[in-house]
Amino acid sequence: MTILALFLWLLQATTPASQLQVGTAVRPETTTVGQHFVATIRVRVPNGTQVIFPTRPDSGAHVDSAGATTRTESMAGGFTETTVNYVLAAWDTGGQSLGLDSIVVIGPGGQRTAALKNFAVRVRSVLPADTSLRKPKPYRPVIAIEPFNWIPWALAAAAIALMVLLFWLWRRWRRRVARGLSPLQVAEREFARIDSQRLIESGESERYAVEMARAMRTYLAATVPSAAESATTHELADSLQRSPVVPTPLLIDVLDTTDLIKFARERSTAERAREIGVAARRIVADVNNAIEAANAASAATAKAKAA
Repeated sequence: MTILALFLWLLQATTPASQLQVGTAVRPETTTVGQHFVATIRVRVPNGTQVIFPTRPDSGAHVDSAGATTRTESMAGGFTETTVNYVLAAWDTGGQSLGLDSIVVIGPGGQRTAALKNFAVRVRSVLPADTSLRKPKPYRPVIAIEPFNWIPWALAAAAIALMVLLFWLWRRWRRRVARGLSPLQVAEREFARIDSQRLIESGESERYAVEMARAMRTYLAATVPSAAESATTHELADSLQRSPVVPTPLLIDVLDTTDLIKFARERSTAERAREIGVAARRIVADVNNAIEAANAASAATAKAKAA
């Protein structure tokens, strides 16, 4: 079956000179929703007859223009044959009228019309016959975005800031109080504070020994110019080798023991920790006595020279 096999003779005049022949065809004959198809109208009239074709489908139809309309003409045997192709698209299923108006023919015998009411197209659905067979994909779960609760983090940050501030104020208060004390008084206060913690009784003998040695080093750094706190044990031994006020052998013994505790993780008995504490106090007392004796001798010498 050819595409343009169907031609309808809608209207015929009474005389051969006024004959009007109209044929229509649709290709493809069956289309789907939104698919472009071509509707063809072919008119054969005597020469000298004017033919007016519809411009586009009616706006109320379910068919609309989807491309440019083309028109061709040819003359043979005293007749003019005009072919017009419409590019259309349908938007509903079933048999749909193209919605084209009538053809107007103007000739010597007057004006005539040829209606195109039966000019239609068949539109089929693309869904399966049984729509229950179509299984759509399940809906994706909704992405729930929970609001960020910043209040606990803000409270934690505020608590940390408060603790840092209190620690800084406490350190500043200690330094201010210590400004009015002599190095010996500061050392004795530190020794008393360490004893009040009862570290040995609570099983922290190593910490007790290290803390007592640290208080001793702080006193030496404040009274002996060559006993810097940043110096290592060997550097301190070399710098204090000839010091007249520091009992160097006892000091080196205390520092060696506490170095093993701090850096080698050596364990210490309660008795050994107490010995370190006693030695630290003795070194501070001996150095203080030696400094006071040296200061007294200096003062006496200066007085004798002045006399």
